[in-house]
Amino acid sequence: MSEARDFLEGLLVRLDRTFEDDRRPIPEAGPPTEHRRMCVGMATYDDPVGVWFTIQSIRLFHPEMANKLSFLVLDNHPEGAGAAQLKDLESWIPCFRYLPFRGYRSTAVRDLIFREADAEIVCCVDSHVLLAPGALAAIDRWFAEHPDSRDLIQGPLLSDAVERLATHFDATWGAGMYGQWGLDERLAAPADEPFEIEMQGLGLFACRRDAWPGINPRFRGFGGEEGYLHEKVRRAGGRVLCHPSVQWLHRFMRPAGAPYRPTWEDRLRNYLIGWREIGWDTSSVEQHFAEVFDGMGASATYPQVLATIRDEATNPLSFFDGIFCLNLDAEVDRWAVAARRHEALGISWQVERFPAVATPDDHHRGCAISFRRMILEAKRRDYEHVLLLEDDAVFIDATRELMQTVTAELARLDWDLCYLGACVWSQEFPLLPGSSVLQRCGPVTCTHAVAVHSRAYDRILADTPSEEAEFERWLAEWIAFDQYLSSRIADGTFFAVITAPRVASQPQLLSFESADLATAERYVI
Repeated sequence: MSEARDFLEGLLVRLDRTFEDDRRPIPEAGPPTEHRRMCVGMATYDDPVGVWFTIQSIRLFHPEMANKLSFLVLDNHPEGAGAAQLKDLESWIPCFRYLPFRGYRSTAVRDLIFREADAEIVCCVDSHVLLAPGALAAIDRWFAEHPDSRDLIQGPLLSDAVERLATHFDATWGAGMYGQWGLDERLAAPADEPFEIEMQGLGLFACRRDAWPGINPRFRGFGGEEGYLHEKVRRAGGRVLCHPSVQWLHRFMRPAGAPYRPTWEDRLRNYLIGWREIGWDTSSVEQHFAEVFDGMGASATYPQVLATIRDEATNPLSFFDGIFCLNLDAEVDRWAVAARRHEALGISWQVERFPAVATPDDHHRGCAISFRRMILEAKRRDYEHVLLLEDDAVFIDATRELMQTVTAELARLDWDLCYLGACVWSQEFPLLPGSSVLQRCGPVTCTHAVAVHSRAYDRILADTPSEEAEFERWLAEWIAFDQYLSSRIADGTFFAVITAPRVASQPQLLSFESADLATAERYVI
């Protein structure tokens, strides 16, 4: 009964997530620390006590590493009560950086630790893990002796009795998770030599920053990385090693429970997305989750849940690494309407609300600043491409069917900008050779639905000022962000395409005859 209740509560969490109050002020990110040999990074969600103990234990019991270490804490709930305490650690822990991140909640935000760390080696730990003395030094020695290594270094998990409990995960399913603890007999060998394993729990792992293979940016919520990440390491030319000296203790006991509530939907979607990325057969994923739901007494709901998750995982709009939707903090009702549109399109799980900069005296200024920030965030996360939406974007009922073909063509095309809709000012554009859905786009205006490829990031960031005060000069030259993009298309800087027909519009454009060749009745979402 309790498992069924947890399942239903998880569904409610997902439904409420769109309307979560993410408008409270959050602490600012700390400045980059000086370069160190190794960065100990951790992602945390309302666990400042765990962070404190993990870092302080490292400072006490790993003195030989003191001058080689930096600390990076990614706060995945910077609106929470513990954010201020985490931020305060910067004031007295050397080489400590606080990094707030509320784009989405996920264990996969570990990926950002590797992208933000300024170190040759990154050791990623959970915020409630203790490392045995000598563990960090062993990692340091390994990479000093193997400077070109692309290996992932892990180690034995200790039990609460501080006895060696598990060296690896066996590649089997159990309790909604791929991987079950196992103890390898090679650990008892006299030599302290690392040995190869299939995979291990991700409470502690380390690799060279340059060898990090990345985590799929579509992962959300809890779970799905084990096995998937290890296979990506191997395909990138590395091994997964258990180093006997890299011992760690994980706090599993939480009397009050975890401060976040994982959902089976997120976990199932992560497995489907991750396994499809690396080409693994997903039939065992679907079969195991059928058993999980049956064990909860919820087997009757599973076919519909699976159908929904399959649909989300293969949504053509999820071709884009990220989907940001611009919305002013004060426009709560407007965001609720936009969220319902995203739900109808099957992308609400991936869309991130991006707070717009409010400049009431000149909305073009705030819009330009906001778009620059979205591009900067996509670059920081190393997204290959990002879809930028405004919260009043409306869509045709055939959006998904059309985008299936559009994204297949984009994957084979060298493009900078892709407009899903725009004000074309009665212009007619030629179809690309061999295409029935993409046209070579000339100068257009409006940015209610435009995808940007990473090829264009640096030019946009170089052209638009980083300081708000400088935007007065910029606006005098360009007038608005959409006008800037239009000019750069006209001068050949950006190769732009536009969908035919347009899949997105804005209410204000639907009665503007020269805006496009579509009729208002077609925009039903």
